[in-house]
Amino acid sequence: MKIIVAPDKFKGTFSASEAAITITEGIRLACNAASYSDMDIVMKPMADGGEGSLEILAGKDGQIINAATFDALMRPTASPYAVMPDKHTAVIEAASSIGLYKTARHERNPLLTTSFGLGTVIRTAIEAGCNDITVTIGGSATSDCGAGMLAAMGCMFYDMHGAPIPRPCGADMSRILHIDPTPLYALTQGVRFQILSDVDNPLLGPEGAAAVFAPQKGADAATITTLEKGAASFSTEATAVTGRDFRSAAGSGAAGGIGWALRTFCDARLTPGAPYIAEYIGLEEAMKGAALVITGEGRFDTQSLHGKTTGYVASLARRHGIPVMVMCGAREHGIQSNLLIEAGITAVCATTDNTPYPSTFTRSKEALRQMTCDAFHYLLTQ
Repeated sequence: MKIIVAPDKFKGTFSASEAAITITEGIRLACNAASYSDMDIVMKPMADGGEGSLEILAGKDGQIINAATFDALMRPTASPYAVMPDKHTAVIEAASSIGLYKTARHERNPLLTTSFGLGTVIRTAIEAGCNDITVTIGGSATSDCGAGMLAAMGCMFYDMHGAPIPRPCGADMSRILHIDPTPLYALTQGVRFQILSDVDNPLLGPEGAAAVFAPQKGADAATITTLEKGAASFSTEATAVTGRDFRSAAGSGAAGGIGWALRTFCDARLTPGAPYIAEYIGLEEAMKGAALVITGEGRFDTQSLHGKTTGYVASLARRHGIPVMVMCGAREHGIQSNLLIEAGITAVCATTDNTPYPSTFTRSKEALRQMTCDAFHYLLTQ
């Protein structure tokens, strides 16, 4: 029996590679217990443009460089990026510098956070000689329409009095009334940008960056309103300056508007992250002849079925008529069974179904390994 193990990371717990190894260990334990030896397990750790994407895209050949930068609250930090073997391609992960996971829950406020740190890493890579930049933008703590990132790359912002705004954050969007992108254009001349995104939301509106993603980053209702007004004001000025209008384009709302900013100011190409990474690692080719595909993530919910790793892996397996099992830490219990069937998902197993939350977090690998073992032992002995 051939099984493909292609999970995403379990956010805040372990990487996609660690998840794949742990699930594989659980399968092997079940095989040993059932005296079953005919098992071919192929591990294909996945990502969708969020945290963990850098590790997978860099692989064994990318040179990891630690850049001095800032987190979303402008605290000094180091963020790795990868220079690929051609020496001019860089892969940069937004979450590594301005990731939500790098801020404590009580610190999260998208009015105060900035994408300046991501821009600092991009500038570092360009100044080191890279002219082909891939940015994976999922998992940010920001909702500043990428203004902080643009400022770090040289873009100049001014308020109504002509005073500069050197490091814009979410609260500054409505204050920006004049933009001078000339230094930014000088830095990025001849540089190609590609964005890998894990969502397809527009910048503005009920499905936009502020409405959908800011609550995850600490925003209350009043903050969402402020961010939406600021994004509308800033993007209107940016459209007038650049002549590019991507406000309604799919993916522009990703990472609090970073997707929109890179497309508007850097003419970036936006690509859905999960399909890109799946092709990069040869996932579909590996599925040939498989009897089962296992994917998963830390929390499985309705959003998992829309552009995220789990939903994409399931859709890919469904094309080939392969059943899919989802292994996760926790799950949304209200998902209708018909949605799972339409997505090609046969079963969902969560460690929290049978293990209390505290134990799941303190013994996460053991819980995932044992859950996988139990599920496969049942399959093998029926």
